[in-house]
Amino acid sequence: MQRKLFLRGPSGCGKSTLIRSVLGEKLAEAGGFLTQPYRGEDGALLGMELLPAAAAAPVEGFLGARYLDFSTCPPSRDNEVFRTEAVRLLTEAAYYPFSMLDEIGGFELVIPQFREALGVFLSSSSPCIGVIKTLEEAELMRSYLGLGDRFSSLAQRLHAALEADSDTLVIDVSEQDMGQAEHAVREWAKVYAG
Repeated sequence: MQRKLFLRGPSGCGKSTLIRSVLGEKLAEAGGFLTQPYRGEDGALLGMELLPAAAAAPVEGFLGARYLDFSTCPPSRDNEVFRTEAVRLLTEAAYYPFSMLDEIGGFELVIPQFREALGVFLSSSSPCIGVIKTLEEAELMRSYLGLGDRFSSLAQRLHAALEADSDTLVIDVSEQDMGQAEHAVREWAKVYAG
């Protein structure tokens, strides 16, 4: 089983939910990070936040760092979250038995500090499971947030690097067919999350 496993598929098809469901309480031992929607009391989507991966376990007390705010049009970005907090979480991930990166491949790729920390982490021997945006989703993000062609190039290079790495498995999933992904996540968990 490859040391690094990434699920790739359309937004909302259940990739993160699958990882969280299989790993459950083991995520309290995970390094890395997760991204999640921030919603108002009425359920309206207000933004996106970055949290330590352990926040995916049934552990309370984590405060998210909001990096996208949807109260403005176009949404406002806080790049500082990926210059500081995300870099810290990636750097510390090497000290955990395994890590979760949920998700990568978004606008954070344009932040040099994040790209460098991600490259160092992905080239390490640390076991990792996560979610990566599809290139189609990355293109939608590029136009929605007004990112340039450089972002598209960075996203393509990330996908190519992961697919070329013999110690990384990228599985394309869809809402209709999660069987292969579920099997792979369970096998990865047996080997690396014990």
